[in-house]
Amino acid sequence: MKQETIVKSEPIKWEHEVGKWMGAFMILTGAIFLMGTAGITIAGHSPSMLLALFPIYWIGASAYWRYKEDGRLTRRVFSIAVFAVLPLAYIAAMVLGYSISGLWPLGIIVAGVSFILFGRSK
Repeated sequence: MKQETIVKSEPIKWEHEVGKWMGAFMILTGAIFLMGTAGITIAGHSPSMLLALFPIYWIGASAYWRYKEDGRLTRRVFSIAVFAVLPLAYIAAMVLGYSISGLWPLGIIVAGVSFILFGRSK
């Protein structure tokens, strides 16, 4: 017959911190939806556009972590950062009332600059 061993394990601190962030994220998301259903607007737009800031934050944090890992600005870090900055510029232009149709060429320009600056780096 097999004998089982019971091991007491302590809760991992990382899991506890993730729970706090997830709770804060859910509260903030609920508050944004509540503002939208209450008819509150931000510069004439629905507050639900603020939900786009969550992935922008995580993409920007990912670029920062890659920068710390690589130790310098590489094409990989730059390309991840572009995917955080361009949507942020799109939201800012929308809130400020500027035409957002002119922003897509900015993405092409930034991509071209990245190829020139980081042509041979990995």
